[in-house]
Amino acid sequence: MNAADRLTFDRVVSELRHRDFGVLSTVTPDGRPHSVGVVYGVSMPGRPLRFYVMTRRRLRKARNLADNPNVSFVVPLTRRLLWFVPPPCVQFQGQAELLDRDDREGVETFRSFAMGRRILSMYEDLARRGETGVCFLRITPDPTLSTYMVGHSLWELMRRMETGIERVRVPVTHHHQGPTGNVS
Repeated sequence: MNAADRLTFDRVVSELRHRDFGVLSTVTPDGRPHSVGVVYGVSMPGRPLRFYVMTRRRLRKARNLADNPNVSFVVPLTRRLLWFVPPPCVQFQGQAELLDRDDREGVETFRSFAMGRRILSMYEDLARRGETGVCFLRITPDPTLSTYMVGHSLWELMRRMETGIERVRVPVTHHHQGPTGNVS
């Protein structure tokens, strides 16, 4: 079985669900990139593929998204034993939107993993103390996810580094459907 046969959409999403840290890049009003590490959650199985981040509307990433929804997202798939080797990663471009802190899918997603529950609790406490700017970012990836070194052995990569570059299509069943049922 070659690497292309091993690397499926389900495998990539499984890798993403086992992590909760990524680097989100937004665009500033003057067109400059801005990147920040974030804790994320992946939408529940059976739903369109989306990524959720909790933040506050006054922070730069949220302000940038209010002006320009285009984002880039990178998730390093760190290894415990081979920490000295650069990690495989998944990256994609997409669109992000700001949602209220009580967004049902955002809350459900963050309740599904330990760090998400801690972050929800922290932001709920901030809201009780008067913070009104807590929100979710919902990131919808473009139809193609890119990977590097996912599903490849180090020996394969040492022979030909470019074999580690893969692209995985997001199945239409995992695309967002607008109010008319059309895939967007």
